[in-house]
Amino acid sequence: LPSEVFYYDGMRVIDLLRYSASFYRKDCTKRINELAEIMDLDLKKRIDDLSFGNKKKVGIVQGLIHEPRLIILDEPTSGLDPLMQQKFFDLITLENRKGATVFLSSHILREVQKMCERVALIKDGRIIKLEKMSALQESNFKRIRIEAPSELDRSIFEMPGVSKLENGGRTATFLFRGDINRIIRKLAQTDVSNLSIDEPDLEEIFMHYYAKDG
Repeated sequence: LPSEVFYYDGMRVIDLLRYSASFYRKDCTKRINELAEIMDLDLKKRIDDLSFGNKKKVGIVQGLIHEPRLIILDEPTSGLDPLMQQKFFDLITLENRKGATVFLSSHILREVQKMCERVALIKDGRIIKLEKMSALQESNFKRIRIEAPSELDRSIFEMPGVSKLENGGRTATFLFRGDINRIIRKLAQTDVSNLSIDEPDLEEIFMHYYAKDG
């Protein structure tokens, strides 16, 4: 499943899926109907009448109608609303439990954490790090943003684990890796008007490893 799917505009969804199914030596009729119901896909509509999200649904159904043993997904949830995203995740999880291997490419960390057992970080076509998801989570990256009533002293952030610091006077954002209590104790030494701690997205983690990799 590519990140963007393109089809013959004049075809109906059902005709496209039947055409795709004709490449496999099995009757996919029941499977098409099951997947269309799960993904809330109208089989009678013409391709050119579909939104970007509905075209993505067609791609998902098309990719799964023959129950493949290997599933390769590139940014699969783009265009899907939150409800459809959850249905998609449930569907892929079921296929994985049935024995399918799933490769997922995504820049959304929560998707990778939800779906994957191992993560590969790729730079210039080369894998620079391959880890179990549990190990990546244990690395404990956090994105921290603070706001203060007065200009922040840069020395506050001079401690192990801080990277990607952007200090704009009374606001600062940075990545932190390590025991979160250490940075909280450090921040408690200054007046803070607002504090947010989030998971960084995969791109930020990639950039951390890229910089380290040189």
